[in-house]
Amino acid sequence: MEKSMLLFLDPKERKHISKQKQIENSFLLINERVIAIEELRDYCNDCFEPLSYHEKYDTCYCEPCNAWREEDCTDPTCEYCRMRPERPL
Repeated sequence: MEKSMLLFLDPKERKHISKQKQIENSFLLINERVIAIEELRDYCNDCFEPLSYHEKYDTCYCEPCNAWREEDCTDPTCEYCRMRPERPL
C-alpha cells in the first residue's frame, strides 16, 4: 500500500474547495526550497543550488562549490575537456 503526504505551502490562504488543483509528484524540500524530483539534475548534489553552464567548456558547474558537476569525457582529443581547468572559477 502506498502512502501519501499532503503538503500545503500556504495553509493560511488555503480554502476547502472541491475544484482545488492538486499536484501529484515527488518533491525534495531543502533549504526552504521545493524541488521536483525530475528537476534535481539541474541542482548540485552537495549544496542543492542551481547549476550553471560554462559555454567555453560545454559543461555544468556549481558556483558555490566551485566544482565541475560533469566528468571529463574519455576522448583525449576533446577540445572541451582537454583544456578544462581543475576548478571552474
